Amino acid sequence: MSYVKKFLKEKFDLIIIFLFFLIFFIVGILIHKSFGISNDEPFQRSVGYYWYISILEIFSNNTENINFLKQKFGQMYWSDYLKDGNLIQYGILFDTFSALIEEFLNVKEDQDAFYLKHLLTFIIFFLSSIFFFKIINNRFKNELFSLLVTFFYISSPRIFAEAFYNCKDIVFMSLTVISIYFAHKSFESLNYKNLLFFSLFSALATNIRIMGIFLFSLFLIFLLLDCLEEKKLTKKKIYYFLTLLISFPLIVYIFWPFLWGDPINKFIFTIKSFANYNWPGEVFYLGKFYKGSNLPWHYIPVLIIVTTPILILFFIIGGFFKIGKSFFTNFLNLSEKNKLWTNINQKKDYFILFFFIIPIFLVIVLDSTLYSGWRHLYFIYPSLIYFLAISFMVISKIDLLQKKRIIIISLFVTLIIINIFNLIKYHPYQNIFFNILAEKKANEIFEVDYWGLGNKEALEFLAKKNNQSGKIEVRVASFSPLQYTYLILDKSDVDLFSIAGTVDLNQQFVFTNYIYDKNPDFEKKYFVSGNYDRVFTLKRGNIILNEIFEKK
Repeated sequence: MSYVKKFLKEKFDLIIIFLFFLIFFIVGILIHKSFGISNDEPFQRSVGYYWYISILEIFSNNTENINFLKQKFGQMYWSDYLKDGNLIQYGILFDTFSALIEEFLNVKEDQDAFYLKHLLTFIIFFLSSIFFFKIINNRFKNELFSLLVTFFYISSPRIFAEAFYNCKDIVFMSLTVISIYFAHKSFESLNYKNLLFFSLFSALATNIRIMGIFLFSLFLIFLLLDCLEEKKLTKKKIYYFLTLLISFPLIVYIFWPFLWGDPINKFIFTIKSFANYNWPGEVFYLGKFYKGSNLPWHYIPVLIIVTTPILILFFIIGGFFKIGKSFFTNFLNLSEKNKLWTNINQKKDYFILFFFIIPIFLVIVLDSTLYSGWRHLYFIYPSLIYFLAISFMVISKIDLLQKKRIIIISLFVTLIIINIFNLIKYHPYQNIFFNILAEKKANEIFEVDYWGLGNKEALEFLAKKNNQSGKIEVRVASFSPLQYTYLILDKSDVDLFSIAGTVDLNQQFVFTNYIYDKNPDFEKKYFVSGNYDRVFTLKRGNIILNEIFEKK
């Protein structure tokens, strides 16, 4: 018995860490089917199968299997669009991997296929949470503190929800987290192992989104700054640079079939196509409609501010200014010290600082096309939680609070409870979370359920309400492809509906999630006349996801 007590005492931190990640993993497994289907998932699945088939045609002689997959692909949404060559250069690593797993497990139903992808997306995010814990622990050398910070990494409402269905931005973010871990390890110990792992994961991230090049470039700059500080470029460091400059593009090439055959020109083409990408839709922001290519400069900063729990936001801002102040102090004294950082921890902090600042700066300066919230910049989210950790550590070292540890404990417990409360309150629609700065007015000034996650529950309501022999006729009075939701409904429910989305004003039901477009061609479609009564409202807190109206 004494041995057990001794073991538990010695391994207490390790046991807590194991239990934390085990519980998180189990929760993810249990709830991954709670979420509806996002508007992008049918497209991403088609992309995955397009490239899976293309690769098999190169390396496999099994024509029977290939023909079967082609037939399956032809029945998917967006298959004709991809056949025409549009957007096939899009990063395809995760989507192709998902198609491979789907076929390996012999998944036959669309519903099961999308739930499988939800699970795979979550697993990638789960792995990133382990590496994020390691990043924080390597920085602060405190396991329980790092675990606390990791909790905030996984529990931000929007990130938590999208960790199940956003297979582009969350997967990209997750791979950048793993890359950052090896970047930080390289700062501690510059060797081939850490450099190759960094190359691998930053290259895999680039295969998801081209922005992965930025992470790789930033790391190279930091290594060059090291050389400038030391005023010498050793033979060994030259080999390190060559290792990075060879391994990174090679891995990108291997895992990106679009580049095969003509890698340089196709890579340049991909960069240009995304730099000039002109999304045709409109964004509802601060009560007005804007083209995605002509948004106000403050779009990203404002959305980060209003979609982050308010108390968490204060600590993030505090940590940001703490690191920023440290950097500018060193920068102003550069002529005296000839160093931007005085220790490894500062170097790590500054890497995170610029990983946060530069993308936002570039998005604003280049007037980049943005839509659907700030998801395109989710990869900077780990920086926010890193700033949070800096604030927490500063607070914990205040003499007055050290004497009254109950204050610190109470603060942390309060923040944890608030985050858990928000996750439960909004489940499974944490994607619509707004903090107290915007929640009451969210429907009036922001897009809410732009992913269409709430469509599933709306159609299930109609299916239960059905008391007629004919089809349930639904008109979609919003810019929301309701048909995608059929893919995740039970087949028995799908058969109850007629094709949604027509502009016939005589249909029995009208659905809207209040995502509009100013295009005059859609005005009639969005109209809900006075001879309809509201029969369904899907809400979380003060926020309406969607509503259904029935003809009187």
